[in-house]
Amino acid sequence: MKVKLLMCIVLSTVGMARGGEGIEWPCTGKIKPRLAAEIHASNWSIGAETMDRDYTVYENWKPYLGPLGFKKARIQVGWAKTEKQKGRYDWEWLDKIITDMVAQGVEPWVCLCYGNSLYSQGGGTLLGASIPADEEALQAWEKFVKAMVLRYKDSIDEWEVWNEPNHGKGATPEAYAHFLIRTAQAVRSVQQDAKILAMSLAGVDVKYASQVLQSVATQGKLDLIDEVTYHPYSYNPDASYAAVEKLRQVVHACSSRIRLRQGENGAPSERRKTRALSNHDWTELSQAKWALRRLLGDLGRDIPSSYFAIMDMKYPDEMNSKGLLKANDDKTVAYAKPAYHALASLASVFDDRLSRIAGYKYHATCLESLSLFAYESKDSGKQVVTVWFDAKIPSDSNEKTPVDFVFEQGDFDNPVYVDLREGRVYDIPSNKWSKEGKKWVFRDIPCYDSPILIADRNSISCEALEE
Repeated sequence: MKVKLLMCIVLSTVGMARGGEGIEWPCTGKIKPRLAAEIHASNWSIGAETMDRDYTVYENWKPYLGPLGFKKARIQVGWAKTEKQKGRYDWEWLDKIITDMVAQGVEPWVCLCYGNSLYSQGGGTLLGASIPADEEALQAWEKFVKAMVLRYKDSIDEWEVWNEPNHGKGATPEAYAHFLIRTAQAVRSVQQDAKILAMSLAGVDVKYASQVLQSVATQGKLDLIDEVTYHPYSYNPDASYAAVEKLRQVVHACSSRIRLRQGENGAPSERRKTRALSNHDWTELSQAKWALRRLLGDLGRDIPSSYFAIMDMKYPDEMNSKGLLKANDDKTVAYAKPAYHALASLASVFDDRLSRIAGYKYHATCLESLSLFAYESKDSGKQVVTVWFDAKIPSDSNEKTPVDFVFEQGDFDNPVYVDLREGRVYDIPSNKWSKEGKKWVFRDIPCYDSPILIADRNSISCEALEE
């Protein structure tokens, strides 16, 4: 839940880092990353988009996929890359990707999107592209979709229909609803239990979503939709949730069965003309903070969430720097950015071993708006609490503010403090916490605009710091 100002006091900075760059408490190690294959399930997808247009090359970054620890990956399947002669499909490029992802413990989910110029009205092949329009193109599209589902149904069961149809040339809500129904029926004709993801909205376009759902409902086809996906790009990742809640209400008014999924979202790591979220002085530090806040904000609201993207993407006119991996001009990996390591720590801690505690009761003393969510181990019942200041765009300052917390129903055996961005684990000194029954009091907890954890030590897989 998001905290209003409960108490305003000036807190001592005893025990705080000088300059805000560290914590003067004993650092006992760092979060140990876990391979995707070592994790049963989680909330996380990583964006592996644009390979269909060769903006990234899978062979270059695949060694980083499994070690990230994300259980799913979103891929876009360009029709034009596979069908270069009418009626003939070359799956070799995609076979290699899907086979390797699955072998690394990562489940792909597929955005069925982008058209094919072999057909006069086959739709566009770039962002904001129009959907296939005439009957010849639509029949060819359906044939392609069925062939793809048949080929990969043993590895993939989640199929998203088109990318951002409400963007650019896109499609009217009515035209998209018609296209969605035809595509979903083609998928289900081959894979009856397939999950269908609709919309892939640019932004949180509540009006467009409502009109599509109404059109689908009028045709009696709402049973074809399992999830509505959206791309809530905002400079402050915490500023989009009012619109997301409106979208949730609209979707649930049509069907309480249909869930939301945050399907694509990321921040650049440097300032340049880089499409969404351009014209801001982003750095690798602010990118890492943004990524953690977006994903944990989604987790705290029970929304499956995907980060865009694993690798910088070399578009024809620019390098899109939203990747967790820095790209060289030849599309090879230069290095893993801080955001990569931060999200590997996130994946290590937050998997299906934890469940969210709804309505977690607490008090906080702070002068800034903050987000706080709590989770408990399904095995031990011990807790992990996430906290960050949420009012502003992530900054390049790591200065921390001490905050006191009271958790009315806390449950810890050995509480530790974790800076999730750094992955470092600290002992909380005994004079900084106390308990009375279930009530836990924590004093002078260093907080800033990136998520920190107050967690039971046994909930964190730890390893020694490198010398």
